[in-house]
Amino acid sequence: MSRIGFGITEPLFVMLVLVCGLNTPTVSGSSVISNEVDVIKALLTSRNYDEADYKAMVYLEQALQASTPAAGALSELGGILQQNARFEASKALFNAALSRYTDERALTDVANTLEKLAVAERNLANFDAAFTYLQRAMSIAHVNSDLQLTAKLNLELALWYQDQGQAVAALTPLKQSLSYFRSRNQRKEASECLLLIGDLYRHLNDTPEARKYYTDALDNLSGITDSRLHGLALIKIGALELKYGEHSVANTNIERGLALLELTQDVASIAEARLMMGRSFIEQGRLQEARQLINASMMFATSSGLKKLVKESREALAQAFMKEQNFERALLEAKEGTVSARNARDLHWQVRFLSIQLSALVSLGEFKKALDVQSVIQQLRQALADSENQNAIKGLQAEIELIRQSRDLEKLEESKHIALAQLEREKLESTLIWSLFLATLLMMFLIWSRFKQRQQTITLRREVRLQTLKLQEKNEELENAYKTLEEVSLRDPLTGLYNRHYLESQLPGEIKRSQFNANTAEQNKTQTDLLCLLIDIDHFKRINDDYGHMAGDKILTAFAGVLRKVFRQTDLIIRWGGEEFLVVCRQSNREELPELAERCRELVNTTPFDIGLAQPIHISCSIGFSLLPLDEKQSFDAAWDLTFSVIDYTLYAAKLSGRNGWVGIIETFEDKPHSTSLPTPFDLKFSFPSSRIATSFNNVASIIWPTSHEEAPNV
Repeated sequence: MSRIGFGITEPLFVMLVLVCGLNTPTVSGSSVISNEVDVIKALLTSRNYDEADYKAMVYLEQALQASTPAAGALSELGGILQQNARFEASKALFNAALSRYTDERALTDVANTLEKLAVAERNLANFDAAFTYLQRAMSIAHVNSDLQLTAKLNLELALWYQDQGQAVAALTPLKQSLSYFRSRNQRKEASECLLLIGDLYRHLNDTPEARKYYTDALDNLSGITDSRLHGLALIKIGALELKYGEHSVANTNIERGLALLELTQDVASIAEARLMMGRSFIEQGRLQEARQLINASMMFATSSGLKKLVKESREALAQAFMKEQNFERALLEAKEGTVSARNARDLHWQVRFLSIQLSALVSLGEFKKALDVQSVIQQLRQALADSENQNAIKGLQAEIELIRQSRDLEKLEESKHIALAQLEREKLESTLIWSLFLATLLMMFLIWSRFKQRQQTITLRREVRLQTLKLQEKNEELENAYKTLEEVSLRDPLTGLYNRHYLESQLPGEIKRSQFNANTAEQNKTQTDLLCLLIDIDHFKRINDDYGHMAGDKILTAFAGVLRKVFRQTDLIIRWGGEEFLVVCRQSNREELPELAERCRELVNTTPFDIGLAQPIHISCSIGFSLLPLDEKQSFDAAWDLTFSVIDYTLYAAKLSGRNGWVGIIETFEDKPHSTSLPTPFDLKFSFPSSRIATSFNNVASIIWPTSHEEAPNV
């Protein structure tokens, strides 16, 4: 926080400036630019955000080429974009406006534009850049003695602290702003301060104090028509009631607040309100509605670059899955959130997502992994405490630096007036000499003080950099250890293929997705099927007996390589056990099953397998396959048990029918066929009215169906 920047070069703005340097046709006429602004406003109203961003960039390019409109128009359009959460586009416009205000030496407008840039950077989680803009704006406000701007900047500074989880640090500037706005009877601004103070106390788990400030804000808005602030107050009160378990009252207040917000153009607040409504639905057990609202908030936050809202939405989604007892999906969401927070170096959010991982792992009975996660959480909490201490020190240094700069300016101004007065009153040579002597001493003292301050700053920066590097190294070590552990637990060490544990973690979601696609895409099932093939190496026991187990291991390793050539990277290739391999093909067409099986059989037949002898040997395989699941309405356990029984049965049928071939079920039917043909042994065994069977042997009639597994030949 003590770093004072001289400006931040925005990539988007630089690109536009470079484009403006090309020999492009000049757009003349202020009416064209005015029409462009109206088009952008219309696109924002219709929430066609991508097109609005594009039009805004074209508008800025035209404005830079024509040297019109004025900086105020650029800043106004930037404000409209910022109100609609288009922060990247608004930054480009504000930077262009800032450049023109700086050329015009309009310090007040420069400070206001710096404040808007700070808002944009904060919402995009670029906190260092945001703080630099705030420092520059605050310096101008102090020099101009602009108390209104100072109060406004203190409000933004409090939001900056709050977004980084520093609730205590945010209270001081907030209360200063509240005092000023109340003294000027600015009720809207005062209410906004009250709401934010309530948020901070809620973050500190001081619920009674938070309720008091929220209620004060709502009372302060009495008689004022401001749908946005009224809506925010009701939603925040609803959030507190939700925490107390008053679900009905909370839901009513949140719905009322959301209805008021939807009358405004504050799309970011609307998205946050919908997220809060989703949390309310989670507590009420209305999980499907909750997920719809949370997913909508996440999509909006992702498209707008609102990283904080993305994290909050992902956390709510994981909590919804925990409530639904879908612990695997909750664990997946929490892991994605942890990775995102780690990439952003956000210790606070890493702890929150890891806590959800811990709960999910305990619920799944994976206590060893849970202990590992608990250890990481403890380390991060210690690092978080150290980070907060460092941030407090930096914040104090920044305040001291700001005060010092202001006082230096005041002292220089006072010294100037004193020196002029002395020259006018006393023209004695002795007085002038003494004045020069004192001025020299003062200058030496200032130079010495500045040198000491610079040395202290360099030392502090060096220490911060060292600690940051150590923390990065620890994070990398933890991440590498986690990846290694995950790789060892989910991979077969001999073939490098996934093992059963990995399949068990992936298959429930794949079956649910397949059943959902089957129920929602009845007219177009082209690429929505889930295919399952069980592949067995023929006479593998004979290979082990004749050539030894080392040769058998080489066959298994090479066989895995053949399977990788046959199937896609997105397909799940599992070593099921021994010489059996299981393949699950996602997003496929059931009509491709015979082609896949034949391609696999043919490639195995034609591939020479090197086992260390003078000549390679050739092997064959038998395959059983089926659609997964056969019944679109069955639960996961029933669907998987039935499907595995089917592919196991068809594999043995292929073995009995002569090996080096395949037998499988493409689909089953709920009604019996109209022909008088007798049901197959397969249909009788699994009680299917009828089915469509495919085989590489002569015909279906030539298949020898096992009556029991004991009849199956030795592999």
